[in-house]
Amino acid sequence: MSDSTDDCEAVSPNCPVEATVYGYTPNLGGNAFYAVIFAICALVQFYYICRYWRLWKIFSIMTFIGCVGECCGYIGRLFLHKNPWNGAALPIQLVLLMVSPSFLAAALYTTLRILVQHFGPEHTRLPERFWTWPFVTADLVGFFLQCGGGILASMGDKNPSLGSAGNTIMIFGVSFQAAIMVVVGLLAADFAIRIGRRHGARVFSLLQRDLKIFLLAMTAAFFMILTRCIYRIPEMAGGVGGTLMRHEAEFMIFDGL
Repeated sequence: MSDSTDDCEAVSPNCPVEATVYGYTPNLGGNAFYAVIFAICALVQFYYICRYWRLWKIFSIMTFIGCVGECCGYIGRLFLHKNPWNGAALPIQLVLLMVSPSFLAAALYTTLRILVQHFGPEHTRLPERFWTWPFVTADLVGFFLQCGGGILASMGDKNPSLGSAGNTIMIFGVSFQAAIMVVVGLLAADFAIRIGRRHGARVFSLLQRDLKIFLLAMTAAFFMILTRCIYRIPEMAGGVGGTLMRHEAEFMIFDGL
């Protein structure tokens, strides 16, 4: 944004929406839809926290935090729909939508050791004890990098050097998170292949229905989060207010995953 828009607080002839970071007015329906979906998911996880505390507490807490963060992020975009120059909503939604998937990824990692124990640790190349917390720790590193980078990047309007540094940190954080997910995906695929080779491919078709649904849901969530991470890398590489960031359709498709 140019110096002439530094004092903009609302859309006007001197403060057009095209001069904002996103360059558009966030869509009301799409962002409201995602806010409601994540709110429902958060409520479901809160129920699981209360009902199955001893069994799924860590998984449900991580998922609950991630869903609440996503919901609040999209609510922030609803405020931007009302006023694209809202200086408070911009950094809040930018940071929340950037870091919340880290909690969802961490939730997935908390299930890995349980699955290894269920199917048999003899099928994995990685020792059983390394199947959860190393990945959760790495995910937290990515989280703090994205969080810190997002805060700095949101200051780019006032201090371009801080904004540039924050953007670089965010790129590194999300790239690190994506790399960790690729490693996890390869290890999980190898684990499944080794099970299939030893017991035959039919072993998966013989699983209980609930476990099948759980595994399919976890696999789908994994690829959705990974796709989001990959999308965020070129988006952030273009800088805050860059070309890809100014296309809402791509954002709604890939980040909404």
